[in-house]
Amino acid sequence: LAPTEMGDWQKGKRGGGGGGGGGGKRGRWHKPSSSSAAIPYGTRGVVVTCEQGKERAACRDVARALDEIYEAKFPSSANAGDGESGDAGDPPSTADPGGSRADPSDALAAELRQLKEEKSESRRFEYLNLDFKACAFVRMNKEDAGKCAPSELVHALLEKVRDGERVKKNGGDPGFVPRSRHVMRLVPADDVCFAGMDEIKKAAKALIDARFTAFEANRSHDSEPSKTPADVSSDAPSETKKKKTFAVAFASRANSSLKRAEVIDAVADLVPKGEWSVDLSTPDLTIAVEVIKGTCCLSVLREYYGMLKYNWRMLGLSDEERAAERARGTTTDRNTEKTTTSGGADDGKRAG
Repeated sequence: LAPTEMGDWQKGKRGGGGGGGGGGKRGRWHKPSSSSAAIPYGTRGVVVTCEQGKERAACRDVARALDEIYEAKFPSSANAGDGESGDAGDPPSTADPGGSRADPSDALAAELRQLKEEKSESRRFEYLNLDFKACAFVRMNKEDAGKCAPSELVHALLEKVRDGERVKKNGGDPGFVPRSRHVMRLVPADDVCFAGMDEIKKAAKALIDARFTAFEANRSHDSEPSKTPADVSSDAPSETKKKKTFAVAFASRANSSLKRAEVIDAVADLVPKGEWSVDLSTPDLTIAVEVIKGTCCLSVLREYYGMLKYNWRMLGLSDEERAAERARGTTTDRNTEKTTTSGGADDGKRAG
C-alpha cells in the first residue's frame, strides 16, 4: 500500500481517526452525536438496555408490555379516545345514509385498518433514540404518567414475570407471562432533569419526600391488621418503628462532568435521618440515578436488588438458565453489570 493509503487504513482501524487508544472502544458503544438525542427535561419514561442493534424492537416490546399493565390498572383507559361522537359502547354504523347495507369489502377493509392500528406502536409510549448502541428510552405520555408513575408500571411488569417463573417452577400454569427477545434491563425515570448537582438535588428531593413518605404510610397500614393485643402491650419495637432501609444506585453514560461519589453523597443526604439506614443487599427503597449525556433520570424503586436490578431477561429465566446466562457472560451483560454493581456497592458505603 502507498503511504497515504496505509495511513488512512490505520486510521480507520483505530475506529475514527486520531484521538488516542480510546477511539475504538467509544466507537463500539456510541453512535455519532445528534442534537435530537437528548431526553427532554421533565419527561417520564423508561431507560431500556438491550441487544445491540435491537433498540427500536426492544422499546416496542417494552411499550406493549407496559400498555397491558396500564390498561389492567385503568380498564377505562383502553377505550379512551375511541369514538369521539356518539354514545360510548355503541358499535360504529355500517349503513350508508340511504339505508342500504354496507359493502362487505368496505367492512373488511375497516377491520384490517383496525388490526393495523392495534399492531402499530403504542400511543401511550414513544420510542426515543439516544444515539447509543444497546440503549434507548421509552417516553410515557404526560397525562398517563400523571395517573401511574413509570416506576410503578415497571415494578408491576417485573413482578408478573417473577411470579410467573415461580408458578412454573412449582409445576403450575403461569398463564401469559410477558417476554422479550431483546430487552435486558429497565430503569424507570420518574423525572428527568439537567445533569447538574443543584438540579439533581432539587429533583431527587421532591421524589424522596413523596415516595419515602408514601412507603412509610403503606407500611404502617399493612402492618396494623397483623397486630395483636399482646404485640401492642409489649415493649418490643413494632415493625413500623424499625429502621427502614435504602440504597443509591448510580450509573453514567457519556458524561464525565459528574463525580459518582459526589452525587451519591448529595442524594443520600436528602434521605430523612433517624428512621432510614443503608442496606446494600435488600433495601426497602433504592434511589436510581441514571446520567445520560447532559440529562439525569431519577426514580425511587422497590425491590431493586430482589428483582435483579430490574433485569427483565434474567428475572424470567429459571435458576439453571440464569446460571448458564451468567456463565456465558456476553459483552453487553458484562458492561451493564459492571456499571450498576460498582455503583450500587459503593453507594451504600458513601450513603452511610
